[in-house]
Amino acid sequence: MTEIHLNRRGINSIEVPDEVEAMPGSDLVLHIVNHASPLHITLASTNSSTFTGFFHENLYVNGNEEFRIPIRENAYPGIFNVEVIAGYGTKRAELRVVVRERAAPEPGPAEVPAIPAAPAVPFRWGSSVPILALVAAALVLYGLWFTLRVDLLNAAAFAALLLGVILTWLRQRS
Repeated sequence: MTEIHLNRRGINSIEVPDEVEAMPGSDLVLHIVNHASPLHITLASTNSSTFTGFFHENLYVNGNEEFRIPIRENAYPGIFNVEVIAGYGTKRAELRVVVRERAAPEPGPAEVPAIPAAPAVPFRWGSSVPILALVAAALVLYGLWFTLRVDLLNAAAFAALLLGVILTWLRQRS
């Protein structure tokens, strides 16, 4: 947990650690402690998009607040900054966040055997004849439409192709 102190050394003062660490798939928890009257602060980061979805947040701090910045599960090691702004931009402090590489999991006592993949279904020409016939009919109809320019042929070719797609989909489901 990272502590950020506000108003401890004067009005709108901000105290942050120079650097904190975070791990992929975890949350960077900012514990914000306000030592005086309530105030508005802004948390912002312009270089964090590869590590987190966090970009900008306005907070009203009346006492102690906790703010979480989720680090992406697939984040690579690297560095980004979080800026704390108070006093309508007059006071600023920057916190450097170092995303470390996730530690390799320790091998367990026994490994779980992998489940074998389902065998591939062999291609059967006999079951594909209606679908191939629809595709051939659609090609013939499109060829006739291209030469004769009768719009009914275009619609029939489209319907034949659509019927072929539907038959293929139904065959895959069963």
